[in-house]
Amino acid sequence: MLVTSLNAVALQDILIYSGPGAGKLSIENTLHTIKQLVGDRYNVITVGPEVITKQDWFKNTALLIMPGGADRPYLAKLRGQGNANIREYVSNGGKYLGICAGAYYSADRIAFAVGDSDLEVTGERELKFFPGLVSGPTYSGYDHRDTSNYAGTRAAKLTWQLDAPFANNSNLIVFYNGGGSFIDADKFSNVIILARYNPEQQDAVNSPAAIIECKVGKGIAVLSGPHFEWNPHTLDTKSEYLAKIKPQLEANEQARLQLAKHLLDRLAIEHG
Repeated sequence: MLVTSLNAVALQDILIYSGPGAGKLSIENTLHTIKQLVGDRYNVITVGPEVITKQDWFKNTALLIMPGGADRPYLAKLRGQGNANIREYVSNGGKYLGICAGAYYSADRIAFAVGDSDLEVTGERELKFFPGLVSGPTYSGYDHRDTSNYAGTRAAKLTWQLDAPFANNSNLIVFYNGGGSFIDADKFSNVIILARYNPEQQDAVNSPAAIIECKVGKGIAVLSGPHFEWNPHTLDTKSEYLAKIKPQLEANEQARLQLAKHLLDRLAIEHG
């Protein structure tokens, strides 16, 4: 059982993966938002591959989160036993939240920056919570080789696909940085599309899935290409790109938190 203190023995754990590949700022923003919403209802803990590759975390874990970062280091550390454990945990009733890289990682296969010899990442993945292809980046400009280059960031406009907690076809604006699209998500019986990307060009007709829910055995995986967990107040305005989008994101902060609460609801996680 993973606990932070003797006084917290009765609480379940929310695990946030922090091993190689997990982005420092992604971990920080995930921790902040999750703790802000769940308060003292759970132990919110960061864990590395040495935890995931064992099985003693299954029983007391309410939710496993794979945050943004880089997908290939996840695979390098969790290939085989680690991924088999995650798959078993979710299939037996567990809950999984994958954000950006954590969403790519959850697909049957990924195609990232195809045609760019320096950035391209393609191949099959082991979790296969989404039984199709995750392709990205959805919006141009992303370059992971330079962490100070924010040309790929957006105040991404999404269109909500359900009737609650927002009106159907209403717009949401959340932070985006390199996330993928769930290709042909509406063709899979175990998938519910929660939100779609709005195309950046007015004459474009493609509105791929941006946030989805996947039924996996007895469990659930919620996968998001955009960074709904990102607190816009933390964006570094020294970057002209971040300075430009920060006001839009801050103006939509309440809707972002409402979205985060709804996703936790879908994962049966209690919050304030």
